[in-house]
Amino acid sequence: MSEHARNAAMTTGDVMGDRSEADSALDRLIEQLEGVGKEQVRHGGRLDSFEEGLQGVRAKVVQLRGDVTEVRQEVAGLESAVSDTREVLDAFIQQYGRDREVARAQAELARLTTVFHAEFAQRKQTRALARGLAHTLTAQAVRRKMVNTITVRSCAEERMLLEPAYWLAPAIMAVAANFRDETEQGERARAHACTLDAAKANLFFALTSSRLGNEDEAAAWMDTYLQSLDPEELGQDFCVVLDAIASNELGEEALSYTRQTMAGWNQSTHRTSAHNSIMDMPGAAQWSGRLRNLRRQLSEDEYTALRETCSDQWDALQVGWELATVPGRTLAYLQRTFPDGPDGVDRPVSDGRHVETALERLINQLEPDEAHLHEQMRRLERIIEHGGDLEAAAQADESPLGPETEPVPFVTLLDQAVFAPDTARLGPSARRMALRAIWPSLEGAADRVVTESRRQIPHRITLSVAGYSWTLPTDPHRTVEPDRLIDDLATRLEQRTQARSDAVVRRWPRVCSALLFGTVTGALVVPFVDGVSRALFFLLTLTAVAWVLWEICGVPLRKRHVREQGDQSRHDAVATLAKALRQREDFFTEWLESMEDLAALTRWAGTANSADHG
Repeated sequence: MSEHARNAAMTTGDVMGDRSEADSALDRLIEQLEGVGKEQVRHGGRLDSFEEGLQGVRAKVVQLRGDVTEVRQEVAGLESAVSDTREVLDAFIQQYGRDREVARAQAELARLTTVFHAEFAQRKQTRALARGLAHTLTAQAVRRKMVNTITVRSCAEERMLLEPAYWLAPAIMAVAANFRDETEQGERARAHACTLDAAKANLFFALTSSRLGNEDEAAAWMDTYLQSLDPEELGQDFCVVLDAIASNELGEEALSYTRQTMAGWNQSTHRTSAHNSIMDMPGAAQWSGRLRNLRRQLSEDEYTALRETCSDQWDALQVGWELATVPGRTLAYLQRTFPDGPDGVDRPVSDGRHVETALERLINQLEPDEAHLHEQMRRLERIIEHGGDLEAAAQADESPLGPETEPVPFVTLLDQAVFAPDTARLGPSARRMALRAIWPSLEGAADRVVTESRRQIPHRITLSVAGYSWTLPTDPHRTVEPDRLIDDLATRLEQRTQARSDAVVRRWPRVCSALLFGTVTGALVVPFVDGVSRALFFLLTLTAVAWVLWEICGVPLRKRHVREQGDQSRHDAVATLAKALRQREDFFTEWLESMEDLAALTRWAGTANSADHG
């Protein structure tokens, strides 16, 4: 076999061997792929079973979540039920406590009512009998013999036996004795009533005498009543009685007695104040505070030029000027408060209503033991009305024994009557009486304020404008030539402006210094530096040159600027001085005229003043 054939045979054999190896490798790959497929199938089954288990877990979780939600709802419902139960229980406990308080109050009120009727029921009948005996119709019935005096005496004696410690019982016995003309027995009864309660008994006899038409006896009893009072503690009874007296319901004599007593109280108060003070304080000083509060206060935009030109003296001038307005402002206030004058226009015909009110109040007034028990009963009634709420019952306290009936000092009553009429418990006539009582003190206080204001007026005043001063008299009637002062100021300011203008000249030392600086800088520095330094020194050279030119050529401009400033300053100063001169005259004219209002104030109340002195 040739060489070529052997090579061909070898090649064919190699090819066949390669094919068999490739086939075996392919078979192995196919087997592996089949094994992978089988594994995939096996694992796919496991995944399906896992997904099925996971879905079951999810279903159980959803079911568990629903169960938890239901549990939460049940817990919330239980909490709400517990809260509602607690609220109901708290409300029950509170209501039970209130009901218990109401039950206690009702039981205590029933007990106190029984005690009140047992101990003080007779006083109601005594008060009713007192009203009947004090009535005008009763007196007329006795005089006409429509009522037997023996019956009157029996009723009064019965009250005396039932209420021997109650001042009203012997008081009505004294009234009954007057009906029978039993003088001795009446005096003994009156003495016994005054022993039990002097102030109430005296007032009762004064009011009943007035009701029965005996003005002389009413005046005598009223004088005794006033003398028994403490001027530091005046109750509502005095206010009501003062209205009756001021309305002339108790007669002229009682009115005169009351005026004298009030004047005496006022003077006694001032003497006590002066004795207790460290300094010797006159009586009028007590009302100076009230009058000073009525003064007119200057605002910041009044007398501005005068305020500016005499700033050193202005504070004292303002104080004195404002004090001078006190009489006028006081007169204006009194005219507004008492439009009919201090005595009124015409005293109206008395209808007796104030006496009726005072007598009814006096008769109905509870005694201390009654008032204490009555207040306890009212407190229990308020507790019952508010359903056992103790706090609400305490806030609803409307006791008639409260602040309305608290006693007040006489001076406080006068002050309220004149300067605080809205808070005073007095009518117009009584307030006019109060004004008459304190009028000497008010007039003295006004005179004192005016005297102090007059002392504040200086003889001369110094006005300073633009550095120049002039001393002028404060008397507005003395001749002051404003034109001469204004011309003098204008001339002085013109001279000062001219001097300042003449002082503007070329300042050669500065010119030479600037010129030398510019020459040295431009000739010796600029040529030998570069960059930023050259620009800086060149700018300095230009500045020096500009300065030299301004110093040489700017003198006329500077002179004109000085002249303009001087002219404006002169114009402002002249206007200020002219305005200050006019305000000086107006200021002191108003000051003097305001002090003259003291005479008008005295004339306004001249009738009251002369009557008081008389």
